[in-house]
Amino acid sequence: MKAVTLNFRAPRHLASPRNLVDEALRMRQVLEAAETIFLAKGYHSATMSDIARAAGMSKKTIYNVIESKADLFVALLNHHEAKLVYPTPAPGASTYDILSETMLCLAQFLLSNEQIALVRLIMAEYTHSPDLGRFFMRTKVNKAKHQLETWLAELLGTRGCAGDPKEMAAMLFGMAIGEFHLSVLVGYRAAPSKAVMEKRVRQAVEIFLKGVEGS
Repeated sequence: MKAVTLNFRAPRHLASPRNLVDEALRMRQVLEAAETIFLAKGYHSATMSDIARAAGMSKKTIYNVIESKADLFVALLNHHEAKLVYPTPAPGASTYDILSETMLCLAQFLLSNEQIALVRLIMAEYTHSPDLGRFFMRTKVNKAKHQLETWLAELLGTRGCAGDPKEMAAMLFGMAIGEFHLSVLVGYRAAPSKAVMEKRVRQAVEIFLKGVEGS
């Protein structure tokens, strides 16, 4: 799936505030309808006509809001990604606390019903649209882990340790969240409670930091 830029047809620099509000509301309606249709039919089988009907709009109106189905799917992913907001570390917070809070925030986001449903959709679409998964991993999953990589880069720099922050972030993610995430995705178990997730994350971060200190 090629990376695309959302192409809204209305010239925003000429639009009135009222028109911008109306456009935002229409876009929200379209996104909600698109999510319903994509999850019910799959990305490959869904059509813009299906989405227009679900949104209570004409197909022409849909294309006045956004240019293509691919753009619409990207917009839907962006809409959900915007909900991932990492906490700002408290003054004097320890590395342990910073990494734990970052991982807990990421876990809550990835294990939400919305994100699990979207990832299952992308996995199911592999036969028809293999690039969909690559696009998702490259632009969404990796971006979601970027903050974790940033904290780890600072940790390595502060302690004078050698290591690749990206690889270390992948290892910490696997220790803390990976098994839960896979189990929920395949329907083996329900998402863990907040208490269970917090215990796992904090244990993983503790073990991880001991390994860094011993390296």
